[in-house]
Amino acid sequence: MRVLELSDREEAAAFAGKLFRRSGAEVIKVESPRRRPPETAADIYLNGGKRRLGLDIADPADRRVIDELARDADILLTDHSGRDIVAHGILSLGGAGRSLVRTSITPFGLDGPYRDYEATSASLLALGGYTWLMGDPGREPLTMPGNYAFYQAGTYAYLSALAAALARPARPVDIEVSVLECLASLHQFTDTFWTHGGIIRSRHGNRWENLCPTSLLPCADGWYGTNILPQFWFSFAQMIGHPEIAAEGELSTNAGRMEQQDAIEEIITKALWDMPKKQIFKDGQEAWRVPISYAASLADVLADPHLAERSFWRDVSHAGASVQVPGSPFRFVGEEAPAEQPVESRGLSTGAWNAPPLRGQATASPTARPLEGIRVIDLTRIWSGPLATRILGDLGAEVIKIEAHRGRGPMLPDDPAARSWNNQPLFNKLNRNKKSIALDLKSEAGRSIFLDLVAKSDVVIENFSARAMPSLGLDYDALRAANDQIIYLSMPAFGMQGPYRDYVGLGPSIEPITGLVALMGYGPEEPRVTSKALTDPIAGTTAAAAIVTALWRREETGSGAFIDFSQHEAGVTFIGEHFVEAQLTGHEPERLGNRHADYAPHGIYPCRGDDEWIAIAARDDAEFTALCQVVGLGGAATDVRFRDNAARRAHDDELAELIYAATAPRGKRELEAALQAAGVPAGSVQRAPEYLGDPHLRAREYFVELEHPEAGSTGWDGSPLRFDGERGYEPWSAAPCLGADNRGLLSTLLGLSDDAVDALYVTGVLAESP
Repeated sequence: MRVLELSDREEAAAFAGKLFRRSGAEVIKVESPRRRPPETAADIYLNGGKRRLGLDIADPADRRVIDELARDADILLTDHSGRDIVAHGILSLGGAGRSLVRTSITPFGLDGPYRDYEATSASLLALGGYTWLMGDPGREPLTMPGNYAFYQAGTYAYLSALAAALARPARPVDIEVSVLECLASLHQFTDTFWTHGGIIRSRHGNRWENLCPTSLLPCADGWYGTNILPQFWFSFAQMIGHPEIAAEGELSTNAGRMEQQDAIEEIITKALWDMPKKQIFKDGQEAWRVPISYAASLADVLADPHLAERSFWRDVSHAGASVQVPGSPFRFVGEEAPAEQPVESRGLSTGAWNAPPLRGQATASPTARPLEGIRVIDLTRIWSGPLATRILGDLGAEVIKIEAHRGRGPMLPDDPAARSWNNQPLFNKLNRNKKSIALDLKSEAGRSIFLDLVAKSDVVIENFSARAMPSLGLDYDALRAANDQIIYLSMPAFGMQGPYRDYVGLGPSIEPITGLVALMGYGPEEPRVTSKALTDPIAGTTAAAAIVTALWRREETGSGAFIDFSQHEAGVTFIGEHFVEAQLTGHEPERLGNRHADYAPHGIYPCRGDDEWIAIAARDDAEFTALCQVVGLGGAATDVRFRDNAARRAHDDELAELIYAATAPRGKRELEAALQAAGVPAGSVQRAPEYLGDPHLRAREYFVELEHPEAGSTGWDGSPLRFDGERGYEPWSAAPCLGADNRGLLSTLLGLSDDAVDALYVTGVLAESP
């Protein structure tokens, strides 16, 4: 496969191109000749192995060369602005005569009120509902360092473009990816709290919204993270030497602990105060088997013995030395991972390139559901796994969810008629476009039925612990015996092999050990977690990408695969350039709060009203001058202290104080519009009801309304993808009721008679909602 990447940024398109290169595609990166030479940490991380060419899309002669390159490509990726895409006809490159998949990634999409808005990661996170949740109550919210928003958009671009190519389109397909819509699609319960309970989530510092103790706490040499769900409380209480608080009394329940969080954290801190963070991690996991980790520095992650044993780090030569970069968080078991390649210089000759034809017969027409005909057996639960299969279902795959009889939670004893398990908002949010079979996999008959389903499917995916499926007699060998072309993805917290293989991990406890906490916080002594359980949405999109990669490989080789997926490693890949930077500089990064390492001003500033904020940045002198004019700081634009970016960074405190005073009387939406009209990237810090009613998302018809048989008609987050302008919502279905498809699927797929299905109900192998 040949991929043409048109990008002058180390952001979304570069990340998508990296994923294609890692999967074996030839990637040709076309960038402006005016760009600085490849030397930055992000450049080293994102562009290794790509063939590079300096061409200017705005130059007519260069555009003709780019057009010829597009004619020889299978995939085109670009994150040029919407203005440039239209002005230079980027989505007409390659002509209409071949099956080129053209994928644009823009902050806000190619139409809508914000189409031409300037954007930074901070402004997108603010508009997308993230910034409001991060940081301490009573203080300014925190933005997230790094490129999370752009890397998620790049992952969506990769998996959607590859899925479209897998469908063998007979003509060009244009895929549109909106970064803001990617962020909107990747909330967990932030939106359902509001839509189903009228609750606006708020900032809680290092604490979790509804679980105690789930927090980041200090110890002898740093910080450690707890994520103690109710089922782990008794073991954890024993670990800290207080079994009495788990056995009875108000602290024995999560509700009681939530009422006394200060007291609980004081007890835990006193118990573990003199222990090193890595010892707390080891003892908690190995002696007590509780989800606990530690706030890892970048050096800790680079030296992590688990990652070393899994050969996760890949060596890249740079300036005569070797630098380690994160490898892939998913690996095909039994195959050697390809070596990383260095960053090339520009100036390639086009004469030696020959187009590798896509194999297979072209289909008659492209579709917004390119995975139609693919059947997925879904054993996943909670967030990361159901998100992965939701993405596959949105793209047209038939997803069959295998559920335990009580897999959605207990029946409410006071109102069994409520059938509460079918009305759980988070479940229904994450499980649209799926079918449900309530099957007892611990029974011999249940396992036999499951393997019969595997024989007629393409993919099996689960996010259990590493030992769960083998204990059921359903490991990869058993699945392959049923179907030698099956693709099986297992996504435990830390992967299927290595010292942490059997460690317990969920998003809030995995996040600190990725290294993100080394970057995020109010300052050197104030680390903060995101409140977003960030490795879950990262793992969800990346697992979907892994499945589409395996489907493509199966088309090429005729072979299935066993994919060992690590949620921990997925999180590390999203801050990969920071590990490169740490090696190049020889020191840990500084926690910058809301500031930026490369330009100033950059921050979250107050606006009129209670706890109202706006994200603003000036990336160059022109944007700074425009900012000063809009907020009434005209004199600052000519102040010697702020004469250029270096001077502004040196006087960041003084500049921030001036901007704080200037923005505080202004309404955030009015100020956002004025700044954007002047070409300054700005974004209001939005709560759930604000981003759910955002005029841009509404104008682009992003949200989708689905009719559930018991929960009624509900609006949900939609897809951040458009295929030839269409989102493909028409055939979408609401989440299934528990066991709703038992009889239909077992009769149509396995040929079971009604009597045979009835017998399975009698023996308890099948269950359905009473």
